[in-house]
Amino acid sequence: MDRIRTSLIGAAVAAVVVLAALPTVSAALQTASRPASCLRNQLGVRANGINGAAGTIHGAWVFTNLSAQACDLEGYPDLQLYGRAGRPIPTTVKRNLAPAPSHVRLLPGGSATFYSSYSDVSSGPRACPTSAVIQITPPNAAASLFIPARLQACRGIVNVSAVLGGVHPA
Repeated sequence: MDRIRTSLIGAAVAAVVVLAALPTVSAALQTASRPASCLRNQLGVRANGINGAAGTIHGAWVFTNLSAQACDLEGYPDLQLYGRAGRPIPTTVKRNLAPAPSHVRLLPGGSATFYSSYSDVSSGPRACPTSAVIQITPPNAAASLFIPARLQACRGIVNVSAVLGGVHPA
């Protein structure tokens, strides 16, 4: 009877040890497969051309890895427009431009592009507000980059694409 009790206690202890280790092993496996997202302080961003016709303005924006470490981007950036006085302009970002999300590894000095488009046609007698600064948050990042940019997105709607590896024009 003591032998059975000892065996049961030993099995229970072994089960507790195994169950306690599972979250650590699982987290390690997920971390190994999950890309190291680029941090704001690793990136620079710049406009790479704006063109338009018939009331639709298209732009290309380039993230560049300024650090000595590779990092990954995947998904869509977020945007917020600001006016001259630094006040936010109501901005709605629609994630509906091609290309669709894909994994982009940025080696040191490497770049990735995303596209934007918006309408500059007013639906009323007043001109649409024009931004002085644009706040761009890289995909999966908690902090943003700010750059001077004049966008006149009527109704505050800006369409964006996911990031695409390399430098591409508008």
